[in-house]
Formats: sequence, structure tokens, C-alpha cells
Amino acid sequence: MKIIFLLTALFFAQIVHGHEAVNTGQEIVLDEKLGSFLPLDIVFYDEKGRPVALKDYVNKPTVIAPVYLGCSHTCPLLLMGLADVIERSKLKPGKDYQVLAVSFDEKDTPQIASEKKPGYLKATNIPFPDDAWRFLTGNAESINRFAHAAGFHFKKEEVGFSHPVTLIFLSPEGKIVRYLDGVTFLPFEFEMAVTEASKGRAVSLARRTLLYCMSYDSAGKRYVFNTLKVAATLVIITIGLFFIYLVATGKRGIRRN
Repeated sequence: MKIIFLLTALFFAQIVHGHEAVNTGQEIVLDEKLGSFLPLDIVFYDEKGRPVALKDYVNKPTVIAPVYLGCSHTCPLLLMGLADVIERSKLKPGKDYQVLAVSFDEKDTPQIASEKKPGYLKATNIPFPDDAWRFLTGNAESINRFAHAAGFHFKKEEVGFSHPVTLIFLSPEGKIVRYLDGVTFLPFEFEMAVTEASKGRAVSLARRTLLYCMSYDSAGKRYVFNTLKVAATLVIITIGLFFIYLVATGKRGIRRN
């Protein structure tokens, strides 16, 4: 009974994921702020050590990759996954959107950022305008303001950080409209997120539900209705509701006796 109930709950958890925080077992590390605005007066430093405010860059759909440059695993995977989807996307960097890799480690420096940047630009395998992907570093105050506003919470560990792995999509006005979790991304979902960012429209629960019911057909390069997935989910829900009904009616019968 408990297993069926958990499976039923899992379906709804998959749909609403992102509207609730992610728990690592130690503390909450991601609390999506869809519809909120990132303070564009936050000052960071670009790869050349120049102080820049976010408002200097956020003038078109913007993809933010929160990382720390000393990371040896998840952050490089996130940035390589971003480079990969940029290569496969039909959108043009610098024209349709721009990218900001924002470090949340105050020990990262512009020099480190300038050393890391060329490799990721090269990994896109396309002509990439230098000013379309910035690597920003900052002090503790700027980092904490950014992290709080974005709902991106992290914890310093003995080695590195525990942190979410996600991309954050901003509208030209700085509104947070989408998060994409993980280190691999489909061109369709990336392009959809950029399009939504251009319109300043946060993803609704209905759209999340729709995406849950779809699968990406790489051959046809389109989303198709996943009949098997939806049918299996409905079966789990039906069985779960049936058992809940049996338990409820059984308890009423016991009270009568």
C-alpha cells in the first residue's frame, strides 16, 4: 500500500518539480523564484577585471550558469552540456540570447575566468561572439545577493561546494522565467526557454504537465506524445486511488461494527 502511494505521489512530484525546493538531505539548495526579478544593480567583474553590473549585460534573453571555477565535476559538465546544446540549437548566440557564467566562489578571480572561457567557447564548435558568453566573478556580497534573488543556495564543504546544477533563464528586464536542471539539455527545451525569456513569460504548471507527457524524437526533431509513459502513470494513479478507497471504506465498516 505504501509503495503504491509513493508511486502515485511521485507522478505529481515530477510535474510540480521546480515549484518546490530541492533538498540535499542537509539543507535546501534550490528554491525557484519564477516571476521574480534579479537585481540588475549587482556588480561583478568580467574576465578582464572590469567592474560590471548585470544591467550592463541583461538586455536580451540571458542564460545564467551558476558555477564555481575550481569545480572538477558537475560545473564543467554543466558548462559542456550548455556548449553542446548551443551547438545543436537553431538560435544564434549574441543575437537571440547571451550567456553569463556566474561564479559563486568569492575566491575565483577574473584571471581564472579568462583562462576557463576559451575552452568552453571552443566547445560550442560554432562561431561564438566573445561578448555573448561572459564569465563573471564577484565578492561575497554580490554573490550572496545574486544567490538569494535566484533561489540558488549553496554550502561550502571541506572540498568544494554542495550546490544545485541548473541553468537560469532571464527576460531582457531581468525576470526569472525558467530553470533547466541537470547537465544535458534538449535543443527543443533550450529554445523554448529562450523564447519564453524573450516574452518574459514564466513556465506554468500546465506547461510542465504537458512536457511531462511528451518525449523528444531525435529523428524527427520534435516532441511526440508518450503514450506508454502516460498510460503507465494513469495505471499507477488508478491503482493508488483504488487502494485508498478500499482503506477508507474498510475503516468505515470497522466503525459501524
